[in-house]
Amino acid sequence: MSMKGVLLATIVTVATASAIAQQAMTSSFRISHTTDEIYDPATAEALSDIIPQDEEVQWQVFVPETYDPSKPPGVFVFVDPNGWGGMPDQYRQLFTNRNMIWIGGKSSQRNPEITRKMLKAIMAQRFIDQNYSVNLDRLYIGSSGDEAYTALNVLLRANEFNGAVYINGSAYWEGGLPETFDFLVRKPHAFIIGSGDKRWQSVRNDYDKYKQDGIKNVELIFRSGTIRNWPDVEQMDEALAYLDSR
Repeated sequence: MSMKGVLLATIVTVATASAIAQQAMTSSFRISHTTDEIYDPATAEALSDIIPQDEEVQWQVFVPETYDPSKPPGVFVFVDPNGWGGMPDQYRQLFTNRNMIWIGGKSSQRNPEITRKMLKAIMAQRFIDQNYSVNLDRLYIGSSGDEAYTALNVLLRANEFNGAVYINGSAYWEGGLPETFDFLVRKPHAFIIGSGDKRWQSVRNDYDKYKQDGIKNVELIFRSGTIRNWPDVEQMDEALAYLDSR
């Protein structure tokens, strides 16, 4: 791992957050902040070759209108291969019922570096934690398609993330077990796929390899046919329920 990768692995726990004056908004909204506003100056400067200190980083956020600081919600950080980052409207009631915040990075940049995507996911968690009372035992990362690789690397580098939902995609480590493999063993993984999707066989193979390597907290959620753009509400609910039950 590069020195920058090592830094990414530790910023969630060692960086002292600067205060952000932000009202606890609810419903769907877009927000932007710089690394200077999320991290202390030394950390922001150290990360400036990944994201410049003065660059406005954008996220799409959904906070249930029933948000209650005395009943801290969970957080679902989504890595979107299309750079939209928003939550589909059909999930609004589901995330409200499950008392869960959604936050996804918004970007117009094509094929950004994986370190940038990882940092944005970690920054998303930091922003929510600074502005809302949340249940960090329910901090999950989600991905779609090839971004499963990004989600997996966040789980390997940032121990604060407690589980993952991989939609229509999967990732597996090559060249032996990673040094932080014990992080994965403790965390639940839910794969959502349709039996008619082109990635069905590769997802099934990775699911089997996870179990063979000793990761017991892994669930394969599938239906006949294809997923198309998003899993149905029942599939997403099943995935979140699985993560919450571990």
